[in-house]
Amino acid sequence: MKDNFIHKNNCRICGASDLVKILDLGEMPPANAFLRKEDLNKPEPKFPLVVYFCNNCGLLQLLDVVNPEILFSHYDYLTSASKPLADHFTKMGLELAEKFIKSKDDLIVEIGGNDAVLLASIKDKCRVLNIEPAGNVAEISKQKGVETIDEFFTEKLAKKIFEKYGPVKIIVANNVMAHIDDIKDVFRGVKILIGDDGTFVFEVHWVGNLIGNGGFDQIYHEHLYYYSLLALENLVSQFGLKIFNAESVSIHGQSLRVYVGGRNFSVSESVGQFLEKEKELRLDRAETFLKFSERAKKNREELQNLLRRLKQGGKKIIGYGAPAKGNTLLNYCWIDNNILDFITDTTPLKQGLYTPGTHISVVSPEKIKEVNPDYILLLAWNYAEAILEKEKDLREKGIKFIIPVPRIKVI
Repeated sequence: MKDNFIHKNNCRICGASDLVKILDLGEMPPANAFLRKEDLNKPEPKFPLVVYFCNNCGLLQLLDVVNPEILFSHYDYLTSASKPLADHFTKMGLELAEKFIKSKDDLIVEIGGNDAVLLASIKDKCRVLNIEPAGNVAEISKQKGVETIDEFFTEKLAKKIFEKYGPVKIIVANNVMAHIDDIKDVFRGVKILIGDDGTFVFEVHWVGNLIGNGGFDQIYHEHLYYYSLLALENLVSQFGLKIFNAESVSIHGQSLRVYVGGRNFSVSESVGQFLEKEKELRLDRAETFLKFSERAKKNREELQNLLRRLKQGGKKIIGYGAPAKGNTLLNYCWIDNNILDFITDTTPLKQGLYTPGTHISVVSPEKIKEVNPDYILLLAWNYAEAILEKEKDLREKGIKFIIPVPRIKVI
C-alpha cells in the first residue's frame, strides 16, 4: 500500500456494494500511535474511523484502511503486560496442546503471537513458530526461546513455512483476524498449512458483545472487522474449509473462539446453536447496528457531562489503563489532558509516552499513590472486575472508579 490509507467500496468477504454507514467516529490518529514528548507539537496523521454493515453477508467492517506498516511495524502493546490476558492465552495454549498435539514433532504456528505468551507456555510439548510482524515485539519473542519470523502472514509466507517445516498441526490467531485487510490471503495460506488434518483456531471480538455489553471503543483502525459467526461462515466456506466448533470466551468482554478444519472434521452442535443465537439477536440486520450507533452517541454525551461536572467541582481525575480502545473513547468523547491529569499503565513500553490525539501522559501505576485522585476513569473497563479487586485499597480510601461503557457507572 503506497498511500497512508485507502477507501474501499465493497465488502471484503462477499464483494457486495450494498453497505450501510453505521457509526462515524470522526478522524482519529491510530489508537496505538503513542507519542514521545518531543513529538507533541508535530502534526499527527489522522484517518476516518467509520463503521459499515454489509446487507449481503452481515459483516460489520471499516472501509478506510490505514497502511499496516503505520499500524504494526512498531508496536507498544505486550500481551504479557496484562495478567488476565496472559493467563487466558497460557491456559488456551495448554488446552490446545492437550487436545490436538500428539507428538513433540507436531508444529504450532501462531499468527501475530506478540511476545509469545501462548507459545512459550507449550514450547516443551511441541515445535512452535511465531509469525510476528512488529520487529520490537518479535525480538522479545525470540528472547523467550520461541522461533519467530518478523513478517506479515501471507499465502506466500505460508508456502515458505510449508517447504521448511512441513504441515502444521495447529495454527492459532488471537485478536489479529480483525487486523488484516486481505483476509482471504490469510485463509489461502492457512489452507496450505493445515490441509485436511490440521486445525485453525482463532479468537475475535464478537460483534454481539460490541453492540450488547461491549462498547464503541472497541472500534479503531486496527480492527477492520467486527465478526459474527454468520459472517465468518460465509468467509470460511469459500476456501473448502468449515467451522467445526465455536465457543464464547469471557475475554475482552466476550470473544468468539472459532475452530476451522478441512473435510476430516465433523461439525459440532455448538455451531448451529451459536448461529441460531445470532439470528435471534438480529445480527444479520442493519437496524440492529443503527440502534447501537445511537447508544454510542448518547454514551458520549453522558460521559462528557459527568466529567465536566466533576472538573468544575474541583475534582482530580486520572485514567487507568492505556489500551487501544481507551484512545478511541478519549478522542471520540474529546477527553484530553485538561480532563485527565495522567493515565497509568503497566506496560513499560507505554510509560513515558503520551496518548495519540489527546496528549495525556502515561505513567507507572505507582504515580497513583503520590497524587491520591478523587476519581479514576477506567479505560481498561473490560477487566473491571479484576481491577476493582486489585485496587480495593484505593476504593477504601474513598477513590471512585468511573466505568465509561457500555453504561456509565461510578463505583
